[in-house]
Amino acid sequence: MGHRIRTAIQTEFDAGPLRGTGKIRNVDEGGLFVGTEQLPDQGETVRIRFRAEGTSVDVEGLVWWTTEDAPGPHRARGFGMRLLDDSDAYQRFLSSLSA
Repeated sequence: MGHRIRTAIQTEFDAGPLRGTGKIRNVDEGGLFVGTEQLPDQGETVRIRFRAEGTSVDVEGLVWWTTEDAPGPHRARGFGMRLLDDSDAYQRFLSSLSA
């Protein structure tokens, strides 16, 4: 995995029956952290959607951890997501951030 890039991108997500909104707080090649009050369960499949560079990005992954099950000095409630697919749109998004 590469280095994390801090962001503040509005996003929507679905995890099982839970639909939520939040902000993508940081990203890297393998995953991202979504700051949100609506916490899905660890291990659940999650799909997130956001807009970047005028393009819609839609990626799927697993809820790797949440601020509920990993106590610590987190500034925002939320969850870490590990990507399941290597989406071209996500790779282009990452490239645009690190350019």
